[in-house]
Amino acid sequence: MKGEKIMKKWIKAFLPVAALLVMGVNAEGAVNPRVIRFAYPAATNPGYAGAPVINVINDQGLFEKEFAKDGIKIEQSYIKTAGPGTNEGFAAGLFDFADYGDFAIVLGKAGGLKNKLILAPSKGGNVYVLARAALHIKSIKDLKGKRVSYWKGTVLQTQALRVLEAHGLTEKDIRQVNLSLADAQAALAAGSIDAIVGTYDRPLIDQGLATLVYDTRNFPISKRYREGLVVTDDFARKYPDITRRVVKVFIQASHWLSQEKNKEQLAQLLVKTGAKYKYIKGEIGVGNLPVKEQYNPLPNKEFVDGYKDLVQYSLNKRLIRTNIDVDQWVDKSYADAAVKELGLQNYWAK
Repeated sequence: MKGEKIMKKWIKAFLPVAALLVMGVNAEGAVNPRVIRFAYPAATNPGYAGAPVINVINDQGLFEKEFAKDGIKIEQSYIKTAGPGTNEGFAAGLFDFADYGDFAIVLGKAGGLKNKLILAPSKGGNVYVLARAALHIKSIKDLKGKRVSYWKGTVLQTQALRVLEAHGLTEKDIRQVNLSLADAQAALAAGSIDAIVGTYDRPLIDQGLATLVYDTRNFPISKRYREGLVVTDDFARKYPDITRRVVKVFIQASHWLSQEKNKEQLAQLLVKTGAKYKYIKGEIGVGNLPVKEQYNPLPNKEFVDGYKDLVQYSLNKRLIRTNIDVDQWVDKSYADAAVKELGLQNYWAK
């Protein structure tokens, strides 16, 4: 009995220490996570993300430079099922942070995910409408009654709806087919569908199997898709300083991305993702969107207003049922602290 009491006392004394060992302690004595878990939609080639900022972070080793000294492991998941798969992973408690497309982020939040929207890694994303070459489709209006694929639950869905509306059509005017982008490209090549709404890489055109019908490069920037970085409420509450440091890493990469002198180096890096150089070049700081604005990561008023517009649009189209208070959802404090630390308070100021 005496030994049992001693054992209980030892266990009570040891458990708090054991908990600290599991979580990790930094040099100042504050508790750190042992691992930070990130998720991003996958690019074509393994080990690369669709988001340029992630590829820059990894190419420059920015996570390691920031967190290796604390013994914090970085775990990165590249999600082949894009936004829908990322939301499923969040719901299962698999991720702490994710950088992905705006509509999937809105869907996740409306569906009950507990997170904060903390950064705007890029904006002004474009989509491209391709049709089977044999059909000789010349305009969006020619898609009426045709089998058109776009991936529901991703940015391609809302962008497709906006493109149809801009030409006097609705989803009811086409025969919508819900396929991933890879499956849609295969189906178009096989003649199983008539058109796809996809991203900037266009291998089917190079193969002579498709023609370009339309793209959104002349759309207002506010109507084109953007990325967002989210963090779970639980992680942000437990590790506010680590959250700030993650944001700092993203802003460091964004600062590099936003410089004209780095455009060619960025294009060469993104070729490694599996996209063709000629298409990549057409997406970096072109038209009415210079790179400094394209890769402005700050969750400013324009960013907040863009998400408010998307939430309202999604409600109007009955794509979501629950309204979102974007002002409460967006937390600017981490970005504010990070730009101050980096001396970039005025860099993106207009």
